[in-house]
Amino acid sequence: MFAYALLVCLPMLAIGQPDLLATQEFDRFDVDIDGNIEPREVQQYFRRYDTNGDNEISRQEYRVEVESHHIHNQEVQRVLLRFFDEIDFNNDGVLDQSDFNKFFANADANQNNLVNENEFTTYFHQLTGGPVVGPAVG
Repeated sequence: MFAYALLVCLPMLAIGQPDLLATQEFDRFDVDIDGNIEPREVQQYFRRYDTNGDNEISRQEYRVEVESHHIHNQEVQRVLLRFFDEIDFNNDGVLDQSDFNKFFANADANQNNLVNENEFTTYFHQLTGGPVVGPAVG
């Protein structure tokens, strides 16, 4: 009986829970912690993941970073790799500056050259298929 009640109630418990993964990813971009992502912060994010300095982020470079941050959470790894695939707009298997520029422009819903957390989260969910509920830390 308890298991049945848990199955029925679990989805209701998830409603209203913060999407910790989207928040964490927003925080990775928002280097100066001012509540907005600016184009220069997107550049910093790009450089952090471009570990070999070739001005592209391969899926392997990205995967290594994702796995190091979320070592025990395969669901989060899956979502973040989907995020990579979705912002690889020209489907060449790498992220370059044009992919990040397009990502930023698409996320910036009010076109003020800043992406706030709500804009980021909304676009992140559009790309990844919705929120990941629960702890995102691996």
